[in-house]
Amino acid sequence: MSHTIKNVALAGASGNVGAQVLSALLDLEFNVTVLSRNSKPFPTAARVKVVDFTSVKSLSAALAGQDAVIDTTFSPDVETPLRLIDAAAEAGVYRFITSDFGLDPDLPGVHDMPVFARKKASYEAVKRQAADNRLTYTLLACGAFLDWSLSSGFSGLGFQEKKAFIFGDGNNVVPWTTLEDVGRATASVLLHPQETLNRPVYIHSVFMSQNQILDATKEVLGNEGWETTYNDMEPLLENALADLKTGNISASTFEVQIQYCLATRALAHPWARDDNPLLGLKDWDLAKVKRLIETIAHKEG
Repeated sequence: MSHTIKNVALAGASGNVGAQVLSALLDLEFNVTVLSRNSKPFPTAARVKVVDFTSVKSLSAALAGQDAVIDTTFSPDVETPLRLIDAAAEAGVYRFITSDFGLDPDLPGVHDMPVFARKKASYEAVKRQAADNRLTYTLLACGAFLDWSLSSGFSGLGFQEKKAFIFGDGNNVVPWTTLEDVGRATASVLLHPQETLNRPVYIHSVFMSQNQILDATKEVLGNEGWETTYNDMEPLLENALADLKTGNISASTFEVQIQYCLATRALAHPWARDDNPLLGLKDWDLAKVKRLIETIAHKEG
């Protein structure tokens, strides 16, 4: 049975991913309802509903008449996405897109990382609901966020100080996707409900290793003066997991787990399936990656 999706509820619309998804949904002329904890302004084309994210009843009432729900919330709280999924099922929503936006959720070991516990719980929850024919689902696998990783330092590259923190030997090739491409692909999923039914979809802007990104950066910023360290990720991961157990938690506790995955081919590698053509994304060439690096470096300078 084919479904036409027109009314879309979006949670987390003010976040890095959510803002791009909202923009893409509006560009495609979906009827968008932003689920928000307060009445802060969003683009006028979007309707805003203030909801209690701690209440399935409140969420379910807000989701009445919606064809799809997109969760782009990123807080550590595991219960919020589970309540959203339960509320969507109760309200008769057809499609739920979970807040995954990462590595391949079907690859053994990925969702066993503690940093991905929230994603794992959401994936298991939507699969249970789908098995009971209460809703359908899609996950977006996009690898690491290319632009955010470069601008935040998560990529291991410091443009101003010319320092490179390399994960392992830096040779593992992985998917990287810009936030804009993630937003466009997420909205486009809803144009293809049958082709994206009950599965992860796999997108990318580029497949590159950390060393390849470093080489591109040196071509843009100059080859001189770089301080590069190659890091054994095993002990760093062990320390991060030990800190997690003792409650000695910092941002790096979680970042190291993801960086370990990016260094490990068994956990991160180019997708076997390519959904770029389905969702209207084009692969970036090296020149475009260099332009992005130059733009980000210029802003930092």
